Amino acid sequence: MLRRIFAWLLAIVAGVILGGASAWATLKFGAASFTEHYGRWVHSRAAGSTAAGPYTRAIIARDGLLALSAREALYFSIYKDEQGRPLSESCIYNVAGLPLDARWWSLTLYADDNFLAQNTDNAHSIDASRLGNDRAWSARISPVRGDAASWVSSRAARRGFSLTLRVYNPQRDFHPDEASLPTLTTVSCAGDPS
Repeated sequence: MLRRIFAWLLAIVAGVILGGASAWATLKFGAASFTEHYGRWVHSRAAGSTAAGPYTRAIIARDGLLALSAREALYFSIYKDEQGRPLSESCIYNVAGLPLDARWWSLTLYADDNFLAQNTDNAHSIDASRLGNDRAWSARISPVRGDAASWVSSRAARRGFSLTLRVYNPQRDFHPDEASLPTLTTVSCAGDPS
């Protein structure tokens, strides 16, 4: 009898350990299984999908993305510059794009903790209503506005922030590729030799 109880307890402990390890590995490494890359932009096919399973939903919940369905919005994120370095508050970037085949778009900066940067600049994003959806556009990403006409503040975003492009009501023939998505270029970084 005591042996049987011990075997049951051992099976329960082993199940909890294996289940926990499986969930941790999926949350840590599983996001790559449902992502597509367009140059440096990353798109999650699972964001907003009704077919997402429990692990996929856990990954999306962990990252804090409350996504609309893919017919309503597509989400693209960029985390690294053209040198493969994490985006950093100590750098100035230029982002430029062409018209997107969608009703509306927005580009938002999220700090390294996946929340809006905690600053008082009131410049967390840019969108089609300010820059137009029918012509080429550009904006500056930096901790200080300077002389930029369109600006997104990276002040207090720290190293490892991201930019998220939301494309709302994409046309049926909208097929993202590296050429159709905005380009991010490093202008300068503090400490770089002049």
